[in-house]
Amino acid sequence: MSMGSERGVLAVLGLTAAAIVLSVVGGLNLKQTIAVTIITFQTASIMAFWEYKVLFAILGIFLLFLTGVMDIEHFVESTHLDVIVFLIGMMIVVNYLEEKGFFEYTIASLVEKTGSNAFLLVALLIVVSAFSASLVGIVTAILFLVPMVLRISLFCRVNPVPFIYMISFAANIGSSATVVGNPVGVLIALEVGLSFHDFLNWATPSTLTAVLLITALSFKIFSRDIESLNKSLSSLDLKSMRVDRIPRRELVKAWLLLIAVLTPLIIHDTLEHILHLKKGSMLIVAALGGAIMALFLERSRLRDFLESGVDWPLLLFFMFLFASIGSLEQVGVTEIMASALKEIMGGNVAQLVFLVAIIVGLLSSVLDNVLAVAFFIPVIRNLEAMGVNVFPLWWSMLFAATYFGNFTIVASTANITAVSILESRGAGKITLKDWMKYGPLFSVAPLILALGVLYARTFGLIP
Repeated sequence: MSMGSERGVLAVLGLTAAAIVLSVVGGLNLKQTIAVTIITFQTASIMAFWEYKVLFAILGIFLLFLTGVMDIEHFVESTHLDVIVFLIGMMIVVNYLEEKGFFEYTIASLVEKTGSNAFLLVALLIVVSAFSASLVGIVTAILFLVPMVLRISLFCRVNPVPFIYMISFAANIGSSATVVGNPVGVLIALEVGLSFHDFLNWATPSTLTAVLLITALSFKIFSRDIESLNKSLSSLDLKSMRVDRIPRRELVKAWLLLIAVLTPLIIHDTLEHILHLKKGSMLIVAALGGAIMALFLERSRLRDFLESGVDWPLLLFFMFLFASIGSLEQVGVTEIMASALKEIMGGNVAQLVFLVAIIVGLLSSVLDNVLAVAFFIPVIRNLEAMGVNVFPLWWSMLFAATYFGNFTIVASTANITAVSILESRGAGKITLKDWMKYGPLFSVAPLILALGVLYARTFGLIP
């Protein structure tokens, strides 16, 4: 066993022991203590041994069933299958667009228009990263933007690492703008009943201001790297990046598919009202409808397309983690937390907005942010049952989870994806220590700004 593995095991055992002690001291009953202990062990193991995250997610469920904390009924109820099905549909759609070169073609066309101005190019990459994350999902944005950044860096012979930071930070921030940008948003929307229009009204304004802020921060902090790119950019033939080999017919089909999916997503609340459907139904209909179209277009290789296009291990990871967190609600731990929050803050919504953001942000910085939100949704629901106005708390949680996805590498799947691509191409390496030089600033600063906007809108200080 390596030194790193030994430290990981010791950390897992230490945190698990601490969870047992705190549960007993906090007056939790036996089932609650067992649930907290197992989930702490599961979460700590995932953090320490990320490459085995699916294994530990399944192990956690196994232990919860074995100890009688979890039963089949609550397992099925807690897996959030609506979120899983939505993600499957969107992954299939995105895979079709990726395979047709749609994203690379679009980005290359935009990059070509910036000429040789590196500051304009970087600003465009940040905006496109944020915008694309909001429309097609954060991981997708990273999947097609990182190769573009590496290509530019290679041609210009500059260090790609600073630019990987910038587009990753922008994607995490931008993913909060719409319901489809981040699994966090999907989870909140489907569980709470928030519409695409709600996100445009409450999330997008804060996201836009946050994107402007991180653009300014990027220009300040990475100015030397951008200046270095500016000096080298004149030698880059941007036209060589065009993907002109894509047949026009394929490009048209890709655009039509994207429009066919995005249109019902954007107006899903209106369609649900007209068709008398339950809240969130059209989100799944849109995703599955797009998936059906993509699968029909690729029907000659259906099996291969499904295997390559859907991240099945990631979906299993989400499903088992959701179910694990659901056990805390089942045994009453989340209700205890909600009562404690209300007692501390006395139901003061303004204070709760910031407290929820702090707690969810800190959880998201060390866990996957989807896990943090899945854990905290029942807490806010319990606050609602106690008569607290929780509407602004959903947005506080959204901003904290997505923005603090910038805090560490493991805080967001997009970060892990970006770093993995960078290393697999042999273009560089980013350690947790390296990331922490910039991640906290690009998490805390935009979150403070977003919460300020949320506070002002909640209490009528601005429209």
